[in-house]
Amino acid sequence: MHPSEEIKFEKSRKLEGKRICLCITSSAACIEAFYLCRELIRHGADVDVFMSEEATKLIHPNLMEFASGKKPVVELSGYTEHVSLCRKGCCDAVVVCPCTANTISKIALGIADNAVTSCVLTAIGSKVPVIVVPAMHLSLMKNDSVEENIERLKEMGCIIVEPRIEGERAKIADRETIIENVIRCVREGDLEGKKILIIGGASAEKIDDIRVLTNRSSGKFAIELVRECFERGAYVELWHGWMREKVPDYVKSREFESVEDLLKMIDDCKNFDFIFVCAALSNYIPEPMDGKIPSNIRGLTLDLRVAPRLIDKLREIVGEERIIAFKAEEKEEDLIKKAKEMSRVFHMVVGNLTSSFGSDRTKIWIFKDGDVLEKEDKKDKLAELIIDKLGG
Repeated sequence: MHPSEEIKFEKSRKLEGKRICLCITSSAACIEAFYLCRELIRHGADVDVFMSEEATKLIHPNLMEFASGKKPVVELSGYTEHVSLCRKGCCDAVVVCPCTANTISKIALGIADNAVTSCVLTAIGSKVPVIVVPAMHLSLMKNDSVEENIERLKEMGCIIVEPRIEGERAKIADRETIIENVIRCVREGDLEGKKILIIGGASAEKIDDIRVLTNRSSGKFAIELVRECFERGAYVELWHGWMREKVPDYVKSREFESVEDLLKMIDDCKNFDFIFVCAALSNYIPEPMDGKIPSNIRGLTLDLRVAPRLIDKLREIVGEERIIAFKAEEKEEDLIKKAKEMSRVFHMVVGNLTSSFGSDRTKIWIFKDGDVLEKEDKKDKLAELIIDKLGG
């Protein structure tokens, strides 16, 4: 068994049975291709590697053979690798990573003069999804001809994973963003055309200029919902408070701190088809004190007022039928009673116990159309179940 088989399915089975052609060109960022190849395999993919001759001067084909378990295609042979590996029925997606200005322009002009460009143009011609991940100096990226060619690739149906702009460099997108775009390409796009807003994380209410009142929410459920909706084809935005989880780069995000901050944003939610409110928002807000409260005060008392309820404001703006509300309680009997009541109003209600905050595994109750589904699992699996139950 080749060592690449040992890492298969380490992350997930989302790419199980999928064949991905990874095309590498001669950007300095091509060293990332090794790690990307391994990550694709960790999600279950079979990877065929194509390299331009110039790319082999930066990383050796032996390295990519080790990464994928297959000999890379550097030069086309009588086996017609571009046809036998890259057309529909043989390949599920082509990823050009990194993609230079030179290769972008060749593809846009229909030039098939090496293994990489031949693979990509064959894929485009047979309607196989093509993901292009540019990486170059910013002056090249901003060249009028290159910009026009990038637009041409979009017109040809290619997905462009935008680079990270740092100073004068258009750096390769982060690995997670590339992987998520690959999964999005090959998964069933049952949410395509839908606009979904996820509101997650913990609010933090000011006590003084240094201290805040917050809670133990990690924001993990929100991140898993974002990932699931994105992978299934939706346009997704994340509005988040404090989070222990990394906020993904592959969706638009906006940050809030307090409940009042979030309420100021709420008018922007009118155009979403569904709004998930899984944020852990403060029920009480302290009257903030100026400066820093001295550390030597004993028996300090905080004055708290009741916080405005986000869910009430949302109902006024978008109506109940688009809201997926989350309810957390300490005791199961209290949770079920209150969530059932809420489910008569909202599109769907998801209940969980406060003991699950910050953990990777939890139990949830889904209330929809008078039915209740109870399930315990890891949060990524539960996010998939919640979206399955979303309906129209």
